[in-house]
Amino acid sequence: MRALKLFLWLSPLVLTLSSLPALAHSCLETVGDCCGTPHVLAFNGTGTTGDSVGVLLGKDTFSLSITGHSMIGYDLVILAAFPNGMKGSVNGVFFSSLGEFPKSAIGDHHNQWTGAIVNTWNALHISYGNVQFGSANLGTITSNGPISLTASGMPNGTALYAELINPKTGKVLYISSNSKSGILDVGSPAVPEPGTLTLLGTGFVGLAGLARRRAKKS
Repeated sequence: MRALKLFLWLSPLVLTLSSLPALAHSCLETVGDCCGTPHVLAFNGTGTTGDSVGVLLGKDTFSLSITGHSMIGYDLVILAAFPNGMKGSVNGVFFSSLGEFPKSAIGDHHNQWTGAIVNTWNALHISYGNVQFGSANLGTITSNGPISLTASGMPNGTALYAELINPKTGKVLYISSNSKSGILDVGSPAVPEPGTLTLLGTGFVGLAGLARRRAKKS
């Protein structure tokens, strides 16, 4: 009888202890900094999106700030959610395919994409169909200052998140929150309006006529 009581008393404790490793990596399931420290990682772009994924990356070059902690010696990994196929690189490192993304950022719910990234795509009128995920390990951090990042060949609408990893244990220490992560939207080269094209053509014709008159006088 005493043995049974002792077993019943210890069971909850054993279950709790057995769940600790899973809790240590719980930030892989949701987007947000581990260890209870907010906004350790933050992208710096050209403005805000006004939606869930908060930072607008309006240029191919931007930066990532790390605040509150010294992260020298840890690995920086950039996570990307591509709206229509995986393409491009960051700081010359091409993305490797990733099976899943932090669930509160984007997830497949009954064959329909949902989450903060999808909300922001919809708000910015970015179409998505062939959604794919990738990761690029940029290597060891050597400075606590802002880290310069350059995107190359990545399509507009790509959502970028950052995470810091302990290279010795492989444990994820921090992941950028939705509001501090970025959406790449560099826009397209400006196309002149029809009226502008007409004026431009008229100007060229006038210059050609002037050149001919000067040639005759000479």
